[in-house]
Amino acid sequence: MRHVEKALNMMAPKQIEGVMPEANLPHTFITIENATDDKGVAPIVSFTVQSDPIGEVGVNGCQAVDMLEYVGHLFSSLNDAFPCPENHETLNAIQTALDAQAQRTANRIARGVEGKNEG
Repeated sequence: MRHVEKALNMMAPKQIEGVMPEANLPHTFITIENATDDKGVAPIVSFTVQSDPIGEVGVNGCQAVDMLEYVGHLFSSLNDAFPCPENHETLNAIQTALDAQAQRTANRIARGVEGKNEG
């Protein structure tokens, strides 16, 4: 199994309360083509990105933080196979970015603007 596929499998399914309970988010919006481990065949990872606030249009893509999380899992898989200080530093930077975005979301919820095109 390729690292790109392992990374997607490492992502925990997410449910958005009251929205698409049958969906396995973000897996629904992150797809992999050419996942077979054939030398010289490049895998293609595609992200369908949310177009507008979920509160306005519903779920129609993954969030930018889902892409960050995916990349974090990709580096984690690579680091498991080929550990090095640079991978570890990259993983820390991605986690810092994810933590910052979680704080942003918490702030937006507290201000009552999460899910809206408002600052």
